Amino acid sequence: MNEIASLLKRAKKYLESAELLLEAEDYESSVSRTSYAMVFSAQATLLKTNLSFSSHRGVISAFGEHFIKTGIFPRDMGRELNRAFG
Repeated sequence: MNEIASLLKRAKKYLESAELLLEAEDYESSVSRTSYAMVFSAQATLLKTNLSFSSHRGVISAFGEHFIKTGIFPRDMGRELNRAFG
């Protein structure tokens, strides 16, 4: 399995975990899992264009630079990604 598929699979797994945690009323852990799923998805998107970063901050910054500022994804998506790790 390539790295992009692996990241997307991991993001999906984290979202499934977030749902279970939400149902268990463990909101803080649910938010944490959701935040990581967001970063894994952004990282996969960056890899699709051959961009790779080693830190979550680097991924978030590059995603904003390459996909939000260019209008490929809406600004509110960038705001929420930043807010998730702010």
